[in-house]
Amino acid sequence: MKLVIFDLDDTLVNFAATREVAHCELATVLDREGIDSATFLRACTQVDRPLFSLFEQGRLTRQEYRLRRFSDPFDLVGLPPNSDLVSRLNKVFMDCVNDRPLLFDDVRPVLSALRARGVATAILTNGPSDGQRRKLKATGLDRCVDHIAIGEETGFSKPSPMAFLQVVERFPIAPSEALMVGDSPHLDYDAALSAGLMAVLLDRDDRHRESGRASIRTLDGVLSPPSPSPPGTASPQPPEQDEGARHPA
Repeated sequence: MKLVIFDLDDTLVNFAATREVAHCELATVLDREGIDSATFLRACTQVDRPLFSLFEQGRLTRQEYRLRRFSDPFDLVGLPPNSDLVSRLNKVFMDCVNDRPLLFDDVRPVLSALRARGVATAILTNGPSDGQRRKLKATGLDRCVDHIAIGEETGFSKPSPMAFLQVVERFPIAPSEALMVGDSPHLDYDAALSAGLMAVLLDRDDRHRESGRASIRTLDGVLSPPSPSPPGTASPQPPEQDEGARHPA
């Protein structure tokens, strides 16, 4: 193992916890407007994953994605869209998740340990470029790894094999010498194996124990991984339904 590539959201950044903080701030804005915040935020969760998938596929621009994740819920809750409020909600959300993101406690020690061992590190993420760059700067992760690849910048998003291979090409190694670490069974684990990399699934909540994928519960497991799956052994199982938990800003 000469290179470890990390997913960003819900692997290094605790995006789920950060989003909860953001939703509390959104609830304050919505309640002041006389809108049932709990109902509206449930609608936001309902529309967000399909919209983000369209963004990943290049079928929505980043601005269209960001505005629609807060404008589409108005239809679901039976209210007329309010463009000024949509813009305000988007700003509150982005300022929270991009400028005040929460890191998992195991991130910095593991990155430091890998560097001490002479193992190169990289981050590979599908999120919108400007938001992810803000997040990386706010956490200092942009100074902790050797390379950062963002799908919107490179033109290749996971699960495309080129998303992984264009990272590997930055280093004098073969794809089979690189390990992908991420929390998505489909986008991170299966896709990396199909691209010829090794892979290990970060399963912090032990949700995928029965999936047959090589997994770890914390990033400390990267330092002594449980026989990561070799290239070309992707699970034949379909994408898991809970992968909509993360939606980079």
